[in-house]
Order: sequence, then C-alpha cells, then structure tokens
Amino acid sequence: MDMHSYTEIPLSELSPYATNFRETLQAVCESPAFKTSPKSCEFLRHIVSRALSGDTDELKERLIGMSLLGREATYDTGSDAGVRVRANDVRKRLGAYNKVQIENRFTLDLPSGSYVPRFLTRAALSTPIDTDNEVGQGRSDLYEVQVPLTLQQLAAPTFIALFLCIVCLRWQIAREHPFTTFWQSVFQGHSVRLYLPPAENNDGRELVAINEIQATTPLLNLAGQFHGELDLTGEAAARGEETIISIGPMAEGPADTKSSQASMDSAAPSDSKRFTIVNTANGRRVFDRIASKIYPVPGGSAALLTISARPVRTIRIDGTDESSIDSLVKLLCERDTFPEGLADGLSDSLTTQAIFPMGSSSQPILFRDAPPQTQTPIGKTP
Repeated sequence: MDMHSYTEIPLSELSPYATNFRETLQAVCESPAFKTSPKSCEFLRHIVSRALSGDTDELKERLIGMSLLGREATYDTGSDAGVRVRANDVRKRLGAYNKVQIENRFTLDLPSGSYVPRFLTRAALSTPIDTDNEVGQGRSDLYEVQVPLTLQQLAAPTFIALFLCIVCLRWQIAREHPFTTFWQSVFQGHSVRLYLPPAENNDGRELVAINEIQATTPLLNLAGQFHGELDLTGEAAARGEETIISIGPMAEGPADTKSSQASMDSAAPSDSKRFTIVNTANGRRVFDRIASKIYPVPGGSAALLTISARPVRTIRIDGTDESSIDSLVKLLCERDTFPEGLADGLSDSLTTQAIFPMGSSSQPILFRDAPPQTQTPIGKTP
C-alpha cells in the first residue's frame, strides 16, 4: 500500500469517523496479520479506544504498562521494555496488514516513538470535468489562458503568513500562562521525584496505599504533557539538582504522634517555613509557627502548598484531610484553575506558601518567606 495516498485525520476531528475506525479496528484484528497474536490485538484495541475517547494523555509508556500489562506504578521503564516490545510488534503487523489491504478507505498506523495511533483515510480524487454538459454552454471557458505569476506574487502569501506567525508567537510568549511557566520550570532540565510515604505491612515490607497512587495520576499525566520524567520514591530527601514533590503527611515515627500538644511543640519557630500541618485533638490543622497557634481557616478544612528553591527544590502538598489534598493536586494540574501568583515559585530564593481553604467562597492566601505580616489573596499584588 502506498501510504502517500492516505491523509491523516487530526485527533480533534475524529468524532464523525469514530464508527468507521471501530469497524476498521475489528477488521484489522480479524486479519491474518493479527489473528495469531491476541496480545498485539489487545494492545492495538487499547491505544485506539483511548485515542477515539480523547484520552491521549493516558498513552504514555508507564501508564500503558500499569493499565494494560499490570505493572506497578514504581516499575522501571528503562529496564522493563514490555510496552516498547509490544508496540514494535504492533507496528510490524500493521505494516504487513497495510501492504495487503490496498483498497481500504480507512486504515490505522502507529508511528515510531509514539503510542498514539494515526487515523488515515484515502485522499479524495479530484473531480473530472463533465465535458458533455459543456456542449450547450460553449467551450471557450475550457481554454482560458492562464497568466503566469511573478516570483514576488507567488512569494507574497508565504511572507504574509510567516509575518503573522511571528506576531502570534511573540504575543503568546508575552502572555505565557502561569501554569506553563511554573511546570516548565519544574520538569525541564531537572530530575523530578515524587515522594509517597511508605507504610510497613505485617511482613515488614514497605507498601504504598492504592489511594495514594491514584492521587498521583494528574501529576503523572502532567509530566507527560511537559515531556518530563516523574519517578516515584520512598525517600523524602532530594539530592543535587533534583526536584522533590511530596503529597500528604511525611512519614512519622512513634514519637511524632503521642499527643496534639507534642505535634504543636515540634513546629518550632526556628523552622524556615512559617506554616505546617499538625495533629490536634480536633484533627489535623494548619499551624502558624510565628504566632505559635492554630491558623484560623473557615470551616477548618484546608490544603497547604509549600514551594522552596533552597537548599533544594521542593514542592510539598499537604492538608487537613485527604479530600483537601486531592483537591489541591487537581487544582495545580489544571491550566484553568492554576493560581497566577505561583508562576515564579521556583525562580527565586524565597519560600512560597499558600493556604487553600476548602470553602466554596474562600480564596487562597499566599505568603512569601517566614517574615511577612500580611496575607495576600493569590493573583493580587502584595
């Protein structure tokens, strides 16, 4: 099959062709090229169905390994080539299928280096002139003389389009969204590790709760969006130029949970970070080290974000309960809800902390370093 005779349908325009490609997928899986390999057919069905549903963010090697091959979230994609081997086999079988099925209007392809399939349709042929209908109308219009265009005339549309692209590019750079600014500074040029506090089971092995793994899904998708790597770890300390992201309470020893008073006493004012989450008789609360008291939060439920570039790059997400922590993770991973005031959180030597009350009408409060005595709603000038 000459693949040049096919045109790729953009993912954003697939909806009208969904039924056609589901039928094509069925035909491919029933063909001799795939009939002898149920695993390759399963892989192809997985990536095609995700793409047709608009879930291309899930077509990353680690996420495919977890959902399709049953791998754990912490598995090493560098040494475990299961997903890559399966994808290469699917590419070869699709190539064999497309060489034989030369008359199909629709077909599928899997480009090298990607897990997002291409959806192809045969290019439309140009419509021939109906000369029979021209007899009664005269044929002079079939022989119109085409005046040749000068080089300047031919190049003018190209130069205009190039100029407009440059103007749009400069405008986009000038108006780069805080969401993009922040997460690019996290993932580009830095090794990023995601800390999940492990717990020991009866056998003494360290395990991570499934709900904690699920809470990391938006961050794993975000890493793929910015072409970064996010490695899960049970070690809270960052090394060298690494960035460490932690979700939820840090792992505690027996001495850390004796009483609510002991938790507040451990929040010493000498710590460089003004706010922390402590255990109290009434549950977990936001504690202000400078005022040496519980910080008043409407409703009591809140999430706490701490961003620091010193001495190592850290992003810590904590909260008074799991619901507030999950809400903050989702808020930070969405472009439309990302707080503007956090864009430069890792670009200077300041420590940034933000309290996110969970009340429907409450606004996040931003703090820079420990000394400030005023609180500023995020997005407004201090």
